[in-house]
Amino acid sequence: MALVHALGGTSVHMASAAGPKAGIIDVNDLRSVIRIFSKNWYFVVVAVILSAVLSYLYSYRIPEVYGASTQILLKDKETYNYQSQVYANIGYVAAYGDIVNQKRVLTSYDMVSRALDKVDFDISYYIIGRYKTTEQYGKLPFTVKMQLLRKELYEKPFDLKIIDADHFELSYDRGAGIIKKTFPFNSAIADKENDDFTLRVDRQQQFTPANLAELVKSDYRFVNHTRQWLVSKYSYGMTVENLEFTTILEVKVEDEIAERAKMFLDTLSKEYIEYNLRSEYDINERTLGYIDKRINEVSSTLGVYEDDLEHFMSSKNILDLSKEQEQYYDEMVRYEAQKRQFEMMIESVNSLEDYVLNIGDSKLLPPSFYILEDDVFLKSMLTQLYNMQMEMNSKTFDATLVNPAITDPIRSCS
Repeated sequence: MALVHALGGTSVHMASAAGPKAGIIDVNDLRSVIRIFSKNWYFVVVAVILSAVLSYLYSYRIPEVYGASTQILLKDKETYNYQSQVYANIGYVAAYGDIVNQKRVLTSYDMVSRALDKVDFDISYYIIGRYKTTEQYGKLPFTVKMQLLRKELYEKPFDLKIIDADHFELSYDRGAGIIKKTFPFNSAIADKENDDFTLRVDRQQQFTPANLAELVKSDYRFVNHTRQWLVSKYSYGMTVENLEFTTILEVKVEDEIAERAKMFLDTLSKEYIEYNLRSEYDINERTLGYIDKRINEVSSTLGVYEDDLEHFMSSKNILDLSKEQEQYYDEMVRYEAQKRQFEMMIESVNSLEDYVLNIGDSKLLPPSFYILEDDVFLKSMLTQLYNMQMEMNSKTFDATLVNPAITDPIRSCS
């Protein structure tokens, strides 16, 4: 079917699609690949086997890395609450409350360096094998004590080969080619020719004809590390985590030798504990110093007050201050007793005045009050008033208030 469009007298014909497009991979292409593979299959098998062998050798040469962990319990800051006031005066803040700070202390350069001071990690030892170089620790037949005199030789390999029971050969790259020299065991060695190092290699076991043949066949290597390199290695390979809802820090470290990792963590934990103990001792010493200083200041102040008091006593002609103080106290007690007595008298007189002015049926008896012993008139008047009140109360039982027997005494009183 065709479509025709008239455009300027010209006819254009467009044909429709013949059908669906063919697939990306044709069957004929697959047949070609299968034909080539069937003729050259052994190349594919060899390639797979070779890849597997190379992968195995690569993974075999990669050094194994071990992990070790330890846990440290931090003391709670509440343990030191009784010292908080003293510590605040000397500018100390309880360290155990801030776990973040303790994590930084554990991973700090100084703390790791202190731990490395207590262990012998400055030199790494290796056994050179046919396919793999393996690091060793504490298992070689010799130990090396080396002091490098050139910084360029740090982190450089020194190859050592045992020649006989008394000598070994040392080879290293000084930068201008390989240098090989023979030295004796168990002797202090100074490289006078090149002035590169001082060295001493001690045998760790007795060399006998039985084991010497095997030792001669082995190739050894050692590397002298700087302190900065060692600190960086263990700082970056160490992690410190706080166990959830506890004051416990879990420290983990990775190393090529499991025994060395454990030794490092044990030493680091001991150094951290000793560091905290030294901090406590320093704080206690500063606290004692602060207390002694305050005691001296208070003693000096008391001495000044004592001098002022003696001057005052001499100026006022006071012979015995304690005795006069006791007299003053007795006088004060006596005056206080008199004051309370007078207050009671005033309250009694006020109550008596209220009784006399507002006397009625409900008030049968006069209130309790204090009367001076020598006031005879007041005593007689109160007695007479009380008798009249009793008489009036008795007559009201038999007569009314308008009865002349009652009204006449009232008029006479008024």
